[in-house]
Amino acid sequence: MPSRRHFISAAAIAAAAGLSGVGEAPAEAATPKAPSAIALALAKSLQQTLPKAQISDALLPKIAGDIDGYASTAADFRKATLKNWDEPDFTFVAGPTVKK
Repeated sequence: MPSRRHFISAAAIAAAAGLSGVGEAPAEAATPKAPSAIALALAKSLQQTLPKAQISDALLPKIAGDIDGYASTAADFRKATLKNWDEPDFTFVAGPTVKK
């Protein structure tokens, strides 16, 4: 289920991409490649889990292309390591904790 935290992180990524110029179109138009099977499956799951969004079948390839386009950005964010002072003071969990 989408949450405010998910929306805010997606908006922050989009804003960072816009400020860094990542979202600008290249000078030469490259031939668009087909979205990956994983991105299509994710787009299809969005269509099924969010019926109020009324996502049409024609819009699925566009959404899947956007998912593919931002996959490398998400991988770059995951590579970043937090310093001790970057970590939150408290972490609240809604369910039982899993012992490692």
